[in-house]
Amino acid sequence: MKKYISLFLTLILLFSCFAPATTFAAGVDEDNKYFTQEEIEQFEHVDAVYIEARASGLITGKSLTIAKNGTKLLISGYTRGTSEVKKCGFTEVVVQRKKASESKWSNYKTYDDLYSDSNYYSLSKSLTVTTGYQYRVTATHYAKKSLLSTQKIEVTTGYLTF
Repeated sequence: MKKYISLFLTLILLFSCFAPATTFAAGVDEDNKYFTQEEIEQFEHVDAVYIEARASGLITGKSLTIAKNGTKLLISGYTRGTSEVKKCGFTEVVVQRKKASESKWSNYKTYDDLYSDSNYYSLSKSLTVTTGYQYRVTATHYAKKSLLSTQKIEVTTGYLTF
């Protein structure tokens, strides 16, 4: 009996490998827009301020900027690692907002695991936002050389009022 069950499961597995399947292309993410630093600088923009207590030296360059273009919040940045870095980017990029009269920021949109399998990653997002709020972005730059050798740098931009 075990032999028949094993044979039956093997046949199902074999046929499932060759069965036709319909696949769909991933939808175009409206947030993914590509623009240059010069385009960002044409608009009202705010850069992040970096404070580092200790650094392992894997991240050699980094940037995070937000800009305002009508009701669009443009997010631009990069993470650059040493030549030994195998994975580079952002572990998390969070758009936060609040009313001018409030003191607490709330998360509005989150992007997770934005990486490239190289020593450089460029971030470029465009997000339509609601007017009447202040917006800022927090992010964590990330570089990985090996399982035991990583570096993270957290940063927060200033805010823009829409």
